[in-house]
Amino acid sequence: MIIVRLKGGLGNQMFQYALGRVLSFKNNTKLKLDPAFFNLNFKNITKRSYDLDVFSIKAEIVEKSEIPFVFRLPKSKIVIYLIYLFRKIIKSSGQEKSFNFDKNILSIGGNAYLDGYWQSPKYFEGFENIISKDFTLKNPPAQNIRNLAEEIANTNSLCIHVRRGDYVGNKNHEIVDNDYYRKGIEYIKNHAQIDRIYVFSDDIEWCKNNLKFEFPSIFVGYEYAGIRGEGHMFLMSKCKNFIIVNSSFSWWGAWLSNYEKKIVICPKQWFTNASININDLIPKDWIPLEII
Repeated sequence: MIIVRLKGGLGNQMFQYALGRVLSFKNNTKLKLDPAFFNLNFKNITKRSYDLDVFSIKAEIVEKSEIPFVFRLPKSKIVIYLIYLFRKIIKSSGQEKSFNFDKNILSIGGNAYLDGYWQSPKYFEGFENIISKDFTLKNPPAQNIRNLAEEIANTNSLCIHVRRGDYVGNKNHEIVDNDYYRKGIEYIKNHAQIDRIYVFSDDIEWCKNNLKFEFPSIFVGYEYAGIRGEGHMFLMSKCKNFIIVNSSFSWWGAWLSNYEKKIVICPKQWFTNASININDLIPKDWIPLEII
């Protein structure tokens, strides 16, 4: 059995699931998901919930009794912190060792507990069709979402994603500035036609008041978000071209697009710590730009 510890928002959970799915497929074993991390409350960590149930995934929620004892999360924050320090020193075979792609995890076998973010398409290289199929919506989207999806798919659409929310004042992530979007638009309009821009954000009112573009623009509101943001991701994936930000939600919105000639502009730097190498995160045909 492959068990994956889930943490973070929808995009993070998708990366975690993708690696687990590949390992379960390769080893012909069950994939189970451990969402216990979402029951914890930490001052400096955004509260999240289990979001993958909006997709047609091939996994079950694990029973506590099925989790190896050493990986069960205790209720005490002090104990959790001590475990965290211990595991920084002594890493288990299924624990992510760094942000970079670790090819050894792909040969871990069919009985493993995975704990990490696993943010690289290299973890599911060769399994792209399976992963994209699993990330189709389990239920048909609402009629307003379907109508907008048809409009987006039938125009030379440019998706712009703006991440604010928990990124404002975040010590780990920079918020991209307007110049990044300007340079991105300039690149895309020199290589493709832009008929309309569709702006997606967790702070759409801020976008309406602060972003002005040279092309007709639609600011996609919360009424298109769906239950857990899956409506926005579904709509993003229907766009022809993309300017994404340093967000896994952004990343998946662009990756799930099946438009063969898509152009994806992405930040050259994903974290405030510029020493973190993101080469394994960014597909080779995407275009990295400086964010500030």
